[in-house]
Amino acid sequence: MVEDREKREPTFKESIFALALVILIILISINTALVLETAMVLGAITAAMFATYLGYKWKDIQKGMISGVSNSLGVLMILIMIGMVVGSWILGGTIQTMVYYGLTFLSPKIFLPSAFLLCTITSLLIGSSFGTIATMGIVMLGVAEGLGVPVPITVGAVVSGSIFGDKLSPMSDSTNFAAAMSDTTLFDHIGSMMYVSIPTALTSLAIYTFIGRNWIAATAGENIQTVETILTTLQNNYNISLWTLIPPVIVIILSLNKTAAIKTLTASFLTASIFAVITQGASLNQLINVAANGYTSNTGVELIDGLLTQGGVNSMMSTVAIIMAATAMGGILEKIGVLEVILNHVMKYIKNPRNLILATLFSAYLMLLATGEMMVSMLLPGRTLAPAYREMNIKTNVLSRTLESAATLGCAVLPWGVVSVYIQNILDIGLGYIPYTFTPFISPIISIIYAFLGIAVFKLDESKEIVSDRSNLEEIQSVSK
Repeated sequence: MVEDREKREPTFKESIFALALVILIILISINTALVLETAMVLGAITAAMFATYLGYKWKDIQKGMISGVSNSLGVLMILIMIGMVVGSWILGGTIQTMVYYGLTFLSPKIFLPSAFLLCTITSLLIGSSFGTIATMGIVMLGVAEGLGVPVPITVGAVVSGSIFGDKLSPMSDSTNFAAAMSDTTLFDHIGSMMYVSIPTALTSLAIYTFIGRNWIAATAGENIQTVETILTTLQNNYNISLWTLIPPVIVIILSLNKTAAIKTLTASFLTASIFAVITQGASLNQLINVAANGYTSNTGVELIDGLLTQGGVNSMMSTVAIIMAATAMGGILEKIGVLEVILNHVMKYIKNPRNLILATLFSAYLMLLATGEMMVSMLLPGRTLAPAYREMNIKTNVLSRTLESAATLGCAVLPWGVVSVYIQNILDIGLGYIPYTFTPFISPIISIIYAFLGIAVFKLDESKEIVSDRSNLEEIQSVSK
């Protein structure tokens, strides 16, 4: 009989090997056309096998998985509610009305910057990139189809604006979480982010404007016949009315009043359902069916039917499964200490503020690669690196700002990231949008430039200088959980 080995902490080399192996398994699975759910489950199995090698019993591994999944329960519930909301908004005519007026007022030249700005404003107001992508994203896809704008770049503009607005919104859970994990106040955190966010937004806006004026307008052009077909079909099959815009207005009002996301989405779903009965003549059976299975469009126009066949709880189950598998995998890696060992090793090489900020970016990206979840990616680096910032006389709002540049934005372009998985599902698109999602790439570049030039590296104590070399100081240890 083989004796049970005593569990132990992995070495640095073992931790690197384990993390690289898990990521390699996921990438190979994706490359061989396996569905992402299977890829993430294989990643979790690989992490569990490594935990067994370290002497962990199944009970310990299970605790790690449960801990990882529990961190995403709030997100999972929001996704389920979004499925219901999207279905009810289409049944009630909200999406159709927004597409109708979008096609009426927008042109190919200004479409991309308009999509970026509208999604930024919406996300800033409601504090949710998920909600913005599920609503404004679908609307913008409908408008793009009519204007002849390619879908991948449209989604790129939508995602860039949505995650950018979310990152700056005081109502956003990720914004509040980043501030809390870095031991800084919410508005100190937002104020610090503005130094990176404003140039990021202006650069992204300039790129989308340039593409719209010099490429889209020249190669796509507005298809008048397609636009007229869409407008006529919408008018003939739905009641296009400004009253149907009340559900999204309710979302904005409740979000500004800091109402919890679940309550806000529930209120919007109920309101949209009422308007579906009043303006579109929907029955109770239709309301229940759409909430569960989504709306099915039968206008006879393929373009519109493809756009409006959306929503429902069942449409979110694939996304829920991927997120559960990804966070379970991340929970195992965190439980057995793989992530903490790597992070503590990185700390040994932090000798100056520049290296500290670069290490923050590296750590957040490392956690994101391992877990696919933005909150977890800010949790461990935030708690571990905060003492080093204070020791160097740097405000921790620099830490929180840097974490968001990597984790919050990066999650939208990591193929197995929670946000990316959601985008692929809700907008029915592959990974082709990623090269056109400029915000997640521009923001960390600006952070790196600031780190090298010493820009926006704020002093904790104005009467003292920032420590430029900590080589003679004691190594900062991880903050106890």
